[in-house]
Amino acid sequence: MRGGQQPPRTPNQGPNKAEMSSFKTLLNRVRVQRGQTLIEFALIVPFVFVLLFAIVDFGSALDKRVTLQHAVREGARAAAVHADPAVAESTTVDQAQGLVSSATVCFIDGNNGNNKADALESVRVSLSYDYNYTVPFASLLRAIGYSGTLKIPMTPSATSALENDPAAGITFVECSP
Repeated sequence: MRGGQQPPRTPNQGPNKAEMSSFKTLLNRVRVQRGQTLIEFALIVPFVFVLLFAIVDFGSALDKRVTLQHAVREGARAAAVHADPAVAESTTVDQAQGLVSSATVCFIDGNNGNNKADALESVRVSLSYDYNYTVPFASLLRAIGYSGTLKIPMTPSATSALENDPAAGITFVECSP
């Protein structure tokens, strides 16, 4: 054969030496790439899990914030309708789904300045809650030296106008400015 050409193969003949050599080289490259891929995967997976846990934890915090905002809105509505701070506080605590055990109910004195709650004056319901992270990324942050607080403070409030004057013997506390 001229110019280093290989003779044509017959159907029963296996791969020649040159083809076997290139196949082994290809196989070795695949093995090396598999090992490299495995190492890259092992290095990246912890960061992916931390990010995933952070997203889940933030979603949980957002859910609690929405629940608490709904609770104070319902409490403000109860205060406006019933003109009773005890009813407003119990409604707020009930609607908070066990996240808090108390709420603050106060009135905002209008233009008359008589220092007591009257119809059409505003009543405010507020509460305070600290969401603590629940997934392991918080401990990972501490492991790399983060020493700050790992909680989200939540202080939702809602305001509504009193529909009636409070009944005799029921008093609201005036809100601090």
